[in-house]
Amino acid sequence: MKLANYNALINEILAQILAAQNNNQLPSLEQVQHFTRLARNMPMHADEFWLAEAEDFAHLADQLLLAVKDKRFEEAVQLVDSIKEAWSFFPENN
Repeated sequence: MKLANYNALINEILAQILAAQNNNQLPSLEQVQHFTRLARNMPMHADEFWLAEAEDFAHLADQLLLAVKDKRFEEAVQLVDSIKEAWSFFPENN
């Protein structure tokens, strides 16, 4: 998958997760699982310049998955906010 397509897919799923949060709901477990799989693959696509950020992003996605599984809404909101902020720092998103 091309990096641009990969980023577009992450943007799409992140938008769905944010929409759920904006409606005061937890995102669906399936959405977060898909997002987490993509985030875990990010370090494989990363160059040296942003490898550490990609690993941190994957870690945030893992934490979000646990929060959604455990139905911890407030923690999930904080994690989604952190993920959104972290995603904005990736070179392809600026």
